[in-house]
Amino acid sequence: MELKLKPQLHKLLAPQLQQSLKILAMSQQDLENLINYELLSNPVLEETSCLTLSYKKVNQTKPGTSPTADSLTSVDDNSASLLVSSDNYFNNVNIDGFSLKENKSSFIQSLIASKMSLQDHLLRQLGMCCDDRGIWIGQEIIGNIDDNGYLRDSLQEIARRLAVPIKEAEEVLSLIQQFDPPGVGARDLKECLLIQLRLNGYNNSLVEEIVKLHLDDLAKKNYSKIAKVLKQPLEKVKDAVRIITKLNPKPGRNYSLETAYQIIPDVLIEEDQEGHLHITINNERIPRLTINNTYRQLLKNENLDTKTRLFLMEKLRSGYYLLRSIAKRESTLLRVVKLVANIQEEALRNDISLMKPLTYRQIAEKLNIHETTVCRVVMNKFIQTPHHGIIALKEFFPSKIQMPIKEGKNISSTTIKSIINELIQQEDKKKPLSDEDIVSFIKINYSWDVSRRTITKYRQEIGIFSSVYRRER
Repeated sequence: MELKLKPQLHKLLAPQLQQSLKILAMSQQDLENLINYELLSNPVLEETSCLTLSYKKVNQTKPGTSPTADSLTSVDDNSASLLVSSDNYFNNVNIDGFSLKENKSSFIQSLIASKMSLQDHLLRQLGMCCDDRGIWIGQEIIGNIDDNGYLRDSLQEIARRLAVPIKEAEEVLSLIQQFDPPGVGARDLKECLLIQLRLNGYNNSLVEEIVKLHLDDLAKKNYSKIAKVLKQPLEKVKDAVRIITKLNPKPGRNYSLETAYQIIPDVLIEEDQEGHLHITINNERIPRLTINNTYRQLLKNENLDTKTRLFLMEKLRSGYYLLRSIAKRESTLLRVVKLVANIQEEALRNDISLMKPLTYRQIAEKLNIHETTVCRVVMNKFIQTPHHGIIALKEFFPSKIQMPIKEGKNISSTTIKSIINELIQQEDKKKPLSDEDIVSFIKINYSWDVSRRTITKYRQEIGIFSSVYRRER
């Protein structure tokens, strides 16, 4: 056995560069958390106020006209360093077409301070109607109810763990199943629906009979079979189905803590009365940082001990790197969104289905940055659009359908999805369109050769069931 030294070259990223890349990919919430952490751990940083970085009149072209190459002006890379080169970090100044200004967005609402969980809601009701023994058994049952409101452990197992008769456990479960929200404590979908029907007074009704005996046919919309088996008029069966569809299959979801927060867009795109698009980086929740001048002046003190001097120098260096990384993130994000908005202008103004195929590489080449940088910018970012609500930035990069097309135009996946959705919305529910039918329609009307597998994939992505489950029989 012999030890040898072998020289090798490795690419290593400096810690500051690693931090810059991480900040570039952060969502607004993650960036806010990072800044709050740095404010606590780095004494030279201090918070002043929140600011918004905006680009005024990004699109100077009139509605309906195509943007020229000159309109795709990029931001000077030196702007990031300019923003942190003085004590007045992010002051209210103009830099390379950008305006840094204080702004409060009207659409942002406060985050929900606290929200009661499903288990807390059930335990509160349990304490109002049970004795100590009932509460003891009920707590074990409620502890095994998941976020959707279903009992996931068997009642026999719960009774065995508590060493209580199964009948007593059943009585407590029966009581819990009468709690709010209706349907809670069920062991499967059928029981969940039946509990809600009983609480709404549909005992021994046609509606209850359909849920008990024909849940599979109900899912397949085989109403004719249900009517035939139950010897009921078809219209009466459809009336019963309308009642069933109003029931909640996941009664506990309204109490899910996951829904306590709303999406806060990273970028705002607004359209003025003249039809010009204005892009604004939304920094409403991001604290404004600056370097505390007291510590910088302290470093000029010749009597400062070496240990304290080294500590302050390291914290100042770390603070400046953070400020530069944040400024770079904002300027790069604005550059990318500005170019994307120019390319997808028609979709932003009219219909989202009009998006053009777009790749990260195309953006990277036009902005003279690396493709991975574009990927990091797009990651976890959302845009508030003027006509289509909040959309993930990645949705502005639809893939291209590889096929021969008239006039040499490229067709995006978004366009195909829009056609699929529109066709299915207008179909005959008794004879729904199969994926093969959609392929034929697109071929005849658009002369596009789209495979059935592609249609199936896009249909599933927009959450539409197959024709078997859409057919009303």
